[in-house]
Amino acid sequence: MENLKTQLDNLKNNTDLRQTLSTIRKTLKEDAGVKKTILNDREALEAILGCLKADDAKSRKSAALLLGELSLASDDAARAALIDAYRSETTLFVRESYLKALAVGGGKEKLSEDEIEALRERLREIDSGRFEESDMKHILAERKAIAALLPNQSRKRALFSVPKDSMVLMVPQRRFYETLKKALNERGIEKGFSPLGVLLYPNDIAGVRDLRIYDHLEYIIPGAFTLEPEKTGQEIRHSAIASFLEKVYNGNVSVRVRIHETGDRAEKQVKRFTGELLRSSGGKFLNEPPYDTELHFYRKKSGGYMLFMRPLDADQRFVYCRNRLSTSMQPVKAALMAYMLDDCLSSYARVCDLFAGNGTLLLERDELLRTKVMFALDTNADAIEAGRENASLKGRKVNFVHRSAFTFETEEPFDEIISELPDLFEKEESDRQEFFEKLAKESVKILRDGGKAFYLTSEGNEIKAMARRSKNIEFIDEMPFDERRSIFILKVEK
Repeated sequence: MENLKTQLDNLKNNTDLRQTLSTIRKTLKEDAGVKKTILNDREALEAILGCLKADDAKSRKSAALLLGELSLASDDAARAALIDAYRSETTLFVRESYLKALAVGGGKEKLSEDEIEALRERLREIDSGRFEESDMKHILAERKAIAALLPNQSRKRALFSVPKDSMVLMVPQRRFYETLKKALNERGIEKGFSPLGVLLYPNDIAGVRDLRIYDHLEYIIPGAFTLEPEKTGQEIRHSAIASFLEKVYNGNVSVRVRIHETGDRAEKQVKRFTGELLRSSGGKFLNEPPYDTELHFYRKKSGGYMLFMRPLDADQRFVYCRNRLSTSMQPVKAALMAYMLDDCLSSYARVCDLFAGNGTLLLERDELLRTKVMFALDTNADAIEAGRENASLKGRKVNFVHRSAFTFETEEPFDEIISELPDLFEKEESDRQEFFEKLAKESVKILRDGGKAFYLTSEGNEIKAMARRSKNIEFIDEMPFDERRSIFILKVEK
């Protein structure tokens, strides 16, 4: 605290301002308790406001940021001083600091209509202007800070329309490339396979869009991109990004865009590209949630990058899955498991999921091959309620039962059990052993003679040991699924 008193005295005496302000900010960051001390020192606060007019640009920047860290923008005098300083500031790297300070502590909410309109005018000036490449970093930072201050305006949702003349990249789930390739071969697609996924021509995509086992689709945006800073503006102007996005989205609304880095240490270049794209769009593209689309850069072997667009609300395959818990199985993973088991499933079967969550695995199994009866068990009441709503949206009848898997009784046995088993990794060995003993008994109890169980789990040794210990369970097969789990196929013999 003594050190803080010294620094505040230096501030009041205008001594070594740059270092003094930096030290005070560091002290405040390390000990939030000193905030009250500073706020109670009226002379110190007036000195900080005075520093907004200091000759040294870095001192002006530190003073503005300190005012923000003290949440003083709600104070009329401080807010007015920040706005005046912003209007008169000619050093580009300092300008965003005043805006950042205004954005916290209630300053944003107290901006007048005239002040908001002035910020909008500056935004239009930035978006329509041409600037030196060396200035763009600070111009884009100022633009972002302005956008954060402007009130959110209600907007129409940007609606995606499928382009009829664009090549499409079908991206597989990780580790399921060969599974997707097999499914496409079955539908007559035998070329276009690349490390990124499967490139499909416009006349091919209609016949495979309904496949449920790919992760997502991305559309190629024509253009040549190097991501070299000095070429960014020219590459954007000469590319088809703007025209493409306006074509696939209703052109009279803003499109919220998120751009992904390539994963090859091009993060800074992608950020620069994003800023220039937003600036040059004149407000047509925004970088704020909820996002409508993602743009992905992929490096080409020959050099440079290809640009793909992924619409985020265009996938209609799993629209029924409106209610999902964080622990629920992803719909595409459920579809993959069902697809891999296609040759093992029975038509018009009675099927039960002992650990159903919100029933996605059951519904995807039913989507692949229609069932006669579906029962979904879970101990989580929220999951059961979400599952009932999802099944209703899909128009399928599922009997959801809020009960432990090991206390369930049925008058008529099932043909199949299909389940993603709970993760037992952190359980003690004795607990895992008890779990599989109960699972064996329940499997035998509710399956008919010759009925099959399909269990997705990482506990392969325990599953196999369970089958060995039970005279009524036969181990049939193991199908590797993802990085650590497999599907284990068991048969009950009574």
